[in-house]
Amino acid sequence: MTLAGMTLLAPLAAHAQALKSDFAPNETQAAPRKDLLDLEFSPSRSMFTWCDKNGQLWVGTLDPATGNILKPTYKLLDTDAITPQEMSITTNGPEWVSTSTGDHVVYTKFVADPAKPSAARLALVEGSADGTTWGAPIMLGPNAGRNAPYASDDTGDTQPRISYVDAKNNHYWRYLYDVASEAPVLGMARTPKPVSVRFTKGNNGLVYSQDVNGTNQVFMEQLDTGKLTQITSDDGAKDVRTVPWMWRAPEYNNKLVLLSTVNENELRFYKGDGSGKWAVINSIMLPAGSTVASPEPFVYLGKSYVVLAVKSEPYTYPTAIYIAAVSPTATTKLWKVSDDADGHERIDPEVFITTQNGVVVFYNKFNPAMDPTGEQPTCAACSEGLFRATTGL
Repeated sequence: MTLAGMTLLAPLAAHAQALKSDFAPNETQAAPRKDLLDLEFSPSRSMFTWCDKNGQLWVGTLDPATGNILKPTYKLLDTDAITPQEMSITTNGPEWVSTSTGDHVVYTKFVADPAKPSAARLALVEGSADGTTWGAPIMLGPNAGRNAPYASDDTGDTQPRISYVDAKNNHYWRYLYDVASEAPVLGMARTPKPVSVRFTKGNNGLVYSQDVNGTNQVFMEQLDTGKLTQITSDDGAKDVRTVPWMWRAPEYNNKLVLLSTVNENELRFYKGDGSGKWAVINSIMLPAGSTVASPEPFVYLGKSYVVLAVKSEPYTYPTAIYIAAVSPTATTKLWKVSDDADGHERIDPEVFITTQNGVVVFYNKFNPAMDPTGEQPTCAACSEGLFRATTGL
């Protein structure tokens, strides 16, 4: 399929203005700690979770007004969870899972040395309603190398779910507290490394991409019925190195909307009509010579947006953080929020919505010149800490 009327965006300078006329790309250091890596945020708790260089699992607290990290608020949840090196096996760290008793932390825990997939287990730490106290780690089972959990994100969910892989990277999902509910992800092929399979927000489903006659397309499994649907069949490889996302968009009467990256340089959005039919509602091309990384949708003041990293080809630095508007009628469709003039690499952008500063983006920043090998720009010695940028929203 060719999208009628879609053209490559003009040079970014013409689109740098955001919703505020005085907005300019910006960034400040949020924390100097080099091991504040792969942070995940809980909006309901105003907290974040991560594992440090020694594999210890922590949570920290943010000021909901400003987004500033509050000190000293770090709480140690597990002294032996997963190290950054072990994350090369799982490709992810701890995640928040939304439940009827609040957001809790689900993660991989290795129970033997050396760390390998067969020694991995699923673990959970539960917090009190106010987040002031946290329980001891709970081993979820089954004891068969399960690792790399991702979680559902429906506030107050009475049936929270997690997806994960086994030691051979076969994909599964289950209800968090019911080990017997484990089931294979329908149609999902074994992958060389763990690949995140995302739960649809506001709908009991999973979305992921799979090869169809040589081209990746997006599928959805409806978990309550076991129905598998191919959502996309148009041109372009979907989510080659990213994952699709699905949520209920308030600007479309809470209909389900799908975000997929196409050929690694386009954001393409589809809307469901509620009867199983899907249609493209918008497409945004990235600047020529760049690729997309870590796109993730969010909703702010009744509108849907996407935060993403834009990398120089071939999928490396310099990297900048951007915001894209989902609606095709948005005045500004794509704008840069971080200043990438230094040529450094920025990864894993995460949104936190504040009451005073609007939407703030956190991300990790690395200086490739500090890499002693010249081949790993995100090496531990290259880390400059955690950074943040305002977005104009």
